Amino acid sequence: MNLIAIRVAGIAGIVGAICWAIGDILLVGGHAEPSDYPLLLQDYADRIDFAPLGWMLPLSERRMAFGALIANFSIPLYLAGSWHLFRGARPAGRVLSWGSFGLLFCANAWSPFGHVAFYYPAMTFRTILETPVEAHAALIALGKHFDQMLIIAWLSAVVALAAGMLVLAIAIITGRSAYPRWAAAVINPVTPLAMAALGSLLPDPVGRWFYASVLNIGFFIIYTLSTALLWNCGRAPGASGTYATPNAN
Repeated sequence: MNLIAIRVAGIAGIVGAICWAIGDILLVGGHAEPSDYPLLLQDYADRIDFAPLGWMLPLSERRMAFGALIANFSIPLYLAGSWHLFRGARPAGRVLSWGSFGLLFCANAWSPFGHVAFYYPAMTFRTILETPVEAHAALIALGKHFDQMLIIAWLSAVVALAAGMLVLAIAIITGRSAYPRWAAAVINPVTPLAMAALGSLLPDPVGRWFYASVLNIGFFIIYTLSTALLWNCGRAPGASGTYATPNAN
């Protein structure tokens, strides 16, 4: 039963990564030239420092809302995936396994707000296009407040996520986890950055969609590899040359 749970949790992480990647593409996967929206991207460019605005302006409200909500409602899949990674790290000891799990669990618990929050400044700034000039200053100020909340929420989740993956990579490198040492080359916080570099080489719009969803594409790869390695509870060389597997309990 425990082995089945590990497999199911790994698959949940894979599906969660797919849902979040779709959410990223739907929410911030567009592109607008400054000449397409001169009021926002040229006239008010020095007053609006919301970087993703150019990616979101061409998108419909319905598309952005769906992109925000699909990630929000699929976060239980990522939480299950965090437990799956914990089971792989558990033989490495309580400090490393629980440390990585605690950070990853908190990061995933915080991340829906950091994702959905992109919707609000974008919609606020878009409203400027449909309102009198007299209302623009108030809307710009409101959009900036939403953007500040977004930065806090997004950075909190991403920093905790990177820290959790770093601790997990250290657990793998010790050779005492249920993963082989080489798995740390993929299961680490640098993998999404490597994906971003790859995405920059792809043609538009695929490259743009890849870049928008790069973090979750990275986790799709991580969860796919982890699920494959732990499918039979994992085999990782221990310090004595024996093999460690996740504890039964």
